[in-house]
Formats: sequence, C-alpha cells, structure tokens
Amino acid sequence: MFKKVLLRAFLALIVLILSVFTLFLIANWGDNALRPEVQAELSWQPPKVIDEGNGYLLLLGLNAKEGIDPLILGKRKLVAEIQRYEENRHSSNYDPNSGNDPDEKAFIKPKMEVCDYSETINCVAFYLSRSVEQEQEILSSQRILLRNFERLRASGRYQEVTPPHIAASIPSFASLMHATELERMRAIRMIASGQQSKGVDSLMQLSTFSQVWLERSDTLISHMIAMANLQRDLRILDEVVDKFPELIVEQEKIGQWANRFSIERMSILRAFKHERQVSLQLMQNLFVSDVEAQQDWTQRQLTKLINRPNAALNLTYDWYTLWTRLLQEHERPYSQGMTELGAKQKALLGFGFTNIYLQDPMIKILLEISTPGFETYIEKHYDMFLYADLLTLKLDILKRNISLAEIPQLLQKHALRFPKASEGRAISWDAKRRQLFVDTKHESNQLYQKSKIIRLNILPSSASGAN
Repeated sequence: MFKKVLLRAFLALIVLILSVFTLFLIANWGDNALRPEVQAELSWQPPKVIDEGNGYLLLLGLNAKEGIDPLILGKRKLVAEIQRYEENRHSSNYDPNSGNDPDEKAFIKPKMEVCDYSETINCVAFYLSRSVEQEQEILSSQRILLRNFERLRASGRYQEVTPPHIAASIPSFASLMHATELERMRAIRMIASGQQSKGVDSLMQLSTFSQVWLERSDTLISHMIAMANLQRDLRILDEVVDKFPELIVEQEKIGQWANRFSIERMSILRAFKHERQVSLQLMQNLFVSDVEAQQDWTQRQLTKLINRPNAALNLTYDWYTLWTRLLQEHERPYSQGMTELGAKQKALLGFGFTNIYLQDPMIKILLEISTPGFETYIEKHYDMFLYADLLTLKLDILKRNISLAEIPQLLQKHALRFPKASEGRAISWDAKRRQLFVDTKHESNQLYQKSKIIRLNILPSSASGAN
C-alpha cells in the first residue's frame, strides 16, 4: 500500500514538472515582431556633419596641450569615438578607449587649489583667505585649461553627441568642473577688490553656462555633474551676498538668471531617453548578437526555447518608457507617479513568483536588477530646483528690505515656482536662527550642512526688523 502511494506521489510530481515545462514552452514559443519605435531607437546614427560651432567639441578637447587647438582635438576624438562605436555596435565587448591622445594632457586635480564643497563651511571665505599673489600663481598654472574653457563658454551652442553604448567614453568633466571653480574664485576676488558689477557678471555668465549644460545633457552622468555644478553656483551666490550685502543692487541681473530655471526645460528626460537607448543596445547584443556568435547550432536551437530577442527588446523599451512618461507628467505629484509606476512595472512583468517568471524570465530578471536607484537621480534633480527657489526667495526678501517680522506672512503668500518638485515641502522660517529652510529628499555633497534640510541665513543687518 505504501509503495503505491509513493509511486502515485512520484508520478504526480513528474506530471506537475512536465506540465510546468509544457506551459513554459508554450509561453515562450515563437517570437514577437519588433515594433517600429523600438527599431528606431536601435538605429542611432551620428550626425552626418560635425558642427564645428558645437561647444561639446571644445569640451572633448578641453585638456589640449599648449599650442594645440582644442576644437581640432575634440573633433578628432569625437570621430574616433563614433568609429569605435560603429565597429562594436553589435557587440558588448566594447573596450574603453585607453590612453590619452598625444595632443592631450591628462588632468590631475591639484590639491587645495579649489574649495572642497563637502567639507568647507564657507567657500567664499576659503578663497579670500589667500593672498592675491597666491591666487594669481594658481591661475597662471592653469592658464591653458582656463583659455580652452573660455572658448567653450563663448561657443554659440552646446549639444552632446554620445553613442548609446554602456562603455562609451566619458568627457573630462573633472577638468571642466575645475576650470569653472577657478573662474568662480576669480569672480569672488573681483567682488572683494571693488569690481562688484564685473564680478557678479562673471558669476552669472558661469551659472548660465551651467544651466545650458544641464539643459543639453544627454547622459545621466553628464546631467548629474551639471546639476552639481549648478548647485555650486547657487551656494557661491548665497555666500557672496552674505559677505557683501551691497550686491543686492545687482538683483536685476540675478533675477534674469533665476528666471532661467525651468523644470521642464532643464528636464532629466533627455538622460532617461538615452538610458533607454543604451539598454536596448545592450539587450540586443546580449540576446541576439553575442548569443549567435558564441554558440554552436545545437546550443542555438536550445536557446531559442527560452530566448525571444524581439520580445525582450520590446519589453525593455516599455520598461524604460514607464520612466520617461513619469517625467513628462508635469501636472501630477511625483510621489503619486512613483506609486503608479511600481504597479505598472509589476503588470508589465506579468505572472511570476520571487523573480521567477513564466514568460521571458531572463530579460525580466535583468530589467529588475539593472535599473536600481533611478528615483534617486530624479529626486536629486528636483531637490536642486527647491534649492534655487529658496535662494530666489531669500534674494527677494533682501531686495525688498522685508523685515524679519514680515517673513512668516510672506511665506504664507509665497507660491512655489516648482510645485511638482516641492511635493508640499513648503519653504519655512526659523525665527530663532533667522533662517529660511526647506526639507529635501537627499543630502547634497555640494552643501556643507550635511543634512536634507537646506538652510539659508537672513542676516539681521540685511532686514529692517530684528524680530
């Protein structure tokens, strides 16, 4: 009797395994048609004519040695990068371009030359603690970099050209950040030496470049670095106004710059669309090109049972499109959009249990583990606009000479310029500390406060009331 029960249990287990296997084969039998919009994303083409007026070429050539035209160097590097991409378009074995161009100087950031924003309490004070002679020596040592950077800032347009490959070369953003910081240092010295209007003009020109860079960033890394650079602009402006309250007479110039902030125009959407292209290219190489190249006939036939390349690419496109749609929905609160995004992702993945899916399991597992932390990028992006709005309000209080006692009433009437970014996190007033503050979602390494709460001082001498 026991043997019969055991035999029946064994047969039942065999039937269950065969049934699951049969369902798996049926669910994964045959491929889908590749949708036109997916094919279009996979068909990235470089510009037919490289526009020599594009400042991106000057960024690529920013580390040109003395006597070398950074534009020529940048154009040569871009041509080489595009050629490298075309030769490896259908392969995930895309070795980084090792070594510098012989006309390029490797950038090594000098120690203590510029302010460490994550550690220094006040960067304006840090720069003014030096002698003019020390400062000039630093500027002289970086004269080639600064000259090349001046050409970049003066260029008529800036448009990144980045092949959609996970191993694409990254421009020298470190040297760009360093050159920008040296120019901030120079502008601060102008203001301290009495050339206040000229110094403010320089700061506004630098920050306008940061805004344009942020607007035209195609990749996540470029977008986040541009955003960090703009946060530095905001912090330096705040510290300069605190140090030199008389600069508030330049409010018209500062206001024109502040009005350029736009959460729509400076959207992170461009970077997410590029991420979608990169992921599609990677998935195509993983599920099509590399699979066919590395397997014999028998392996390819077995792989076809679980590999549906067109379905994988369609699904990848839809997965990233959920993120791009979230960024296009400006009328809906971000937190609500994120909640709905999670539900849509689950629906897109379909039936599964503990990351084991009946249909297309390989691509679904890859999608789940390959897109972590996207919300962090978005939230840090929105936090920057909160910071900009906070500083704009502070400057308005100083310009209008509003008393400390009137500030709470002003805040009640204040409508945030970026309601989607604020998520109800209104600017508040700390009467005891005489500070405006706002709660962000993430700490910034460009702020010394080491807190999600950003605080800006309203100095007693800058307001007509002391209470």
